[in-house]
Amino acid sequence: MSRRRRRVWLAFGVLSVIAAALLIPGSPAYLPEVLALESGYEGRSTRRWIKDLDSPDDQTRKKAIFAVGAIGSDAGDAVPRLAAIMLEDPSRECRIDAALALTKMPPASRAAIPQLIQALEDKEVFLRMNAAIALFRLKEEARPAVATLIRGIKDDENHTNLGGFTFTIQEIMTLALGRASAGTEEGVPTLIEILTQGATVELRRAAVRALGEVGPPSKPAAPHLRALLKSHNAETREAAAESLKRIGEPVELAEEGRARPDEFELPVPERKYLWQIEHHGNVLAKHGFGPFSTAVKAADPVALTRLLSDNFRGTEVQNPRRVRSTGFVEVERLQDAGHPPASLSRSAFVDRLLAFRRAFPSQPPNVKLALMGLSPKVRGDLDGPWQGTAQLRLYGEHAPGAPAEIVALLRYEIPRPTEEALAKPGWLRGAGVEQVLTAKAPRYLFADVARERGLDPDRLHDNWTGSRFQPGSGGAYVGDFNRDGILDILIADINGHFLYQGGTGGKFQDVTTAIGLPARPTARPYAAWLDIDGDGWDDLILGGRVYRNEAGARFTDYTDRCRLRLPTDTGGIVVADYDRDGKLDLYVTRNGRPGGNSWLAGHCDDPRGNTLFKNLGDWRFEDVTKAAGASGDRRSTFTAAWLDANDDGWPDLHVPNEFGDGVLLVNKGDGTFAPQPLADRPADFGTMGLAVGDVNNDGRIDIYCANMYSKAGTRVIGNLAPDAFPPPVMERMRRFVAGSQLHLNKGGTKFEQVGPKMQVAACGWAYGACLADLDNDGWLDVFGTAGYISQDRNKPDG
Repeated sequence: MSRRRRRVWLAFGVLSVIAAALLIPGSPAYLPEVLALESGYEGRSTRRWIKDLDSPDDQTRKKAIFAVGAIGSDAGDAVPRLAAIMLEDPSRECRIDAALALTKMPPASRAAIPQLIQALEDKEVFLRMNAAIALFRLKEEARPAVATLIRGIKDDENHTNLGGFTFTIQEIMTLALGRASAGTEEGVPTLIEILTQGATVELRRAAVRALGEVGPPSKPAAPHLRALLKSHNAETREAAAESLKRIGEPVELAEEGRARPDEFELPVPERKYLWQIEHHGNVLAKHGFGPFSTAVKAADPVALTRLLSDNFRGTEVQNPRRVRSTGFVEVERLQDAGHPPASLSRSAFVDRLLAFRRAFPSQPPNVKLALMGLSPKVRGDLDGPWQGTAQLRLYGEHAPGAPAEIVALLRYEIPRPTEEALAKPGWLRGAGVEQVLTAKAPRYLFADVARERGLDPDRLHDNWTGSRFQPGSGGAYVGDFNRDGILDILIADINGHFLYQGGTGGKFQDVTTAIGLPARPTARPYAAWLDIDGDGWDDLILGGRVYRNEAGARFTDYTDRCRLRLPTDTGGIVVADYDRDGKLDLYVTRNGRPGGNSWLAGHCDDPRGNTLFKNLGDWRFEDVTKAAGASGDRRSTFTAAWLDANDDGWPDLHVPNEFGDGVLLVNKGDGTFAPQPLADRPADFGTMGLAVGDVNNDGRIDIYCANMYSKAGTRVIGNLAPDAFPPPVMERMRRFVAGSQLHLNKGGTKFEQVGPKMQVAACGWAYGACLADLDNDGWLDVFGTAGYISQDRNKPDG
């Protein structure tokens, strides 16, 4: 949370305000705190670590920087060297880590205040962030930084949390300004300006806290603070009350404001009820579903029968609808066709389960019974019977080297799932098979051949083995930069950039430095191939710099000539000639935190939105976002996609939204766009991946949005009281966790939402996605990556 981890409980339907963490800032995207021995770190003395700060080896310096930061203020002798590294080191990583180490070393870090002030205006955004945190922790000793902090707060490029912090650079600078100007009026006018005109709730709330840090000189802000005591937001009310107290002003209205319940706060009994169900779900998964899966894997009819009650009632789909797909993978899905279910005895139900198991004769498959739905049959009656749904998945090989998978959707009835009840025989009172999907192939479709083809994955950042967690750590970009008819691969990673030239036999060769590109990493690992000057050779935008392709022989840095000022928090770039003038234009996306602290707001806190750059020719671009109406209206946008949605020959643009529905920007052909929703109700949420293509081969381009799906979230929201929130709110909350969506283009900019119907919704916590004909059968397949928090790198959660 990182930003996304903070939202997990909201995904479960409990709407609350963001934790008041700004007064104790830290970065989940960076190195964890490490306990240091008094004599040094990892058995080495502080003196030896300080000596290693002068090592010519980047990795040795990085480790030494980390060590002295972990030791903290006791390593104060290292501060001057850290300050020099922060500003002068050739390694970007060392510079950033040096600033990070200084955040952990107050009060000794006061010796670096002049350098930290200089770092506040550095081009490297991570450096600016860490410098602001270090000055914040130095409190009033950072007073020399006041003027620079004020300039930084007013710079919109500092409105970024860098994709990993729980606050923006602007917000931490605001808090640092409050502490640095404590006891003086120096920062008060700026803080009042932010309080009254700040672009986001979080920035205004930072100003509230900062005014409290200033103390009595903030009295001119008292009327504004007193007005916030009536805010609907509990965190804002409490921050205002606390600041008024520190200023020395009465807060008699604070209690009235604090006593008002938040508009969307669940009553405590309702929250406890949801917690109890989830607790019982954990017990069921461990003590009930675990033994069930083990018995299926072992093909043990005795063990399975023991789990079923004597009066067990089983069912299966009768006269099911059969959906078949043949080709490389043979798939058959049996699903309900509207007929009454057929009854199964206890022994017949066991036979059905063992029939699934017999599809894997060569070796036992992996088996998992996953909890989906769970609730008391009568709402609130915890001691009565319970019911729910579960997914039984068996996967392995039906023959040596031939993969197979069976997924069955089960509906079940059980007593209250306690550990004691599940330890007894016959706890499964009833179960029905509602759908069965079987898939098998003669061999595996993909194999990892990266190393044998010349690609080196070991040089890339790995969040499992790296020294810090980094969300959004890079991407791969494919193009034919030398026009030899063989695709090349550019990999942009936080460890560096690597251009692999494709050769005969599917081999690749690293030509990064030979071709004139920097191997060093940049602040944001994004890239885009496009022919900027129309000479037929793909040029390259790489981490904010622009490179001209010199006929495939090398790349020349054209950044200064191009003067393309991309936002420092650029998330991605999608390319098209939107105005059909023969020159390729750029649409630049960025994502942000939820506006108003709540996903219900449906927008992010960044008022800038996305940016459309028109290619003017001669390596010049113009920001035409406002004139074209192309910002996306404060949507948090990980990516976007150009498509001709209405078949009129003009590129339209779909702008997805992390916090709700995206928008289709229909190209009017006059340089402007008209916004249009894809549906008349909530249809998307948590969109972090997007792909477009003709899924059903009808000649129209469809849209696949990779959204957030959560079994637990669906369960929690399903167990809410029907009237827990107003109907429009409930409808939106159900969409929070409903999963990915496929929008079928019906013509005339009309779309039909068929994600659940075509069973492509339950992809997990989805990120990147693509539509591609993976088995060459003439139909586009869907590939979706998923997974967010995992305990084991070999067992992702999606």
